[in-house]
Amino acid sequence: MGKTAGQVERGAASGRPRPAEISRKSYNHPCLIARTLDILGDRWTLLILRDLMSGLHRYTDILENCGGMSPNVLSDRLKRLEADGLVQRTREKGLPPRVEYTLTDKGRSVRPILLSLIDWGREHVGGFDETVVETDFAVRVIPTFSFHPDKARGIRARMVIEISDCSECNTWTFEINDGNLHPRRQGREGADLLLRTTADGFFNFIHGRASASECGDLIGSEELASAIQACFQSD
Repeated sequence: MGKTAGQVERGAASGRPRPAEISRKSYNHPCLIARTLDILGDRWTLLILRDLMSGLHRYTDILENCGGMSPNVLSDRLKRLEADGLVQRTREKGLPPRVEYTLTDKGRSVRPILLSLIDWGREHVGGFDETVVETDFAVRVIPTFSFHPDKARGIRARMVIEISDCSECNTWTFEINDGNLHPRRQGREGADLLLRTTADGFFNFIHGRASASECGDLIGSEELASAIQACFQSD
């Protein structure tokens, strides 16, 4: 039985891509590696997931941080990721309305793949030097991929960090919710902790080289700050 006119209109009005509407190349092979690459193997896809995972939620921010990617390619990749259930698109009311992209649980489950790529890169490509990349990139990516979910079980906290000498990323919010880290550019209300620091102080805190109060001006519990800091430290 075909769709009624009302059903067709509702589907079109939603603006959400349906799998049949997304054109893509496929390996057309039953191998699980091939089928996974059908979803994750396109150029830019893993870097878009990296940026969503590390706190970028707006189309323009992602485009700006993936130098060399065209707007059409980003739109295509986001539609594919949404159709595959890795990304959720939300439209917030306002003038103008704001569209944000966030990872679903399925999207967040790609994190171990990215961690494996980081480990392989360390061994075969070379180490990561936070001094040769933009501070904005290092501030969001290093915590995202240093975070240990097992050390964050039971922690529910929101920490806002103001970085005085980084105009591009002056304020970040790092929210921990029962084993998950949710970074977001800009401060958010209801923070449990506020740390005013410099870029060097921020990295000293994340790397565990000094306590929060030694890294800057801490407002809030030193004990909670230490518990959050421990979530980024290897044993």
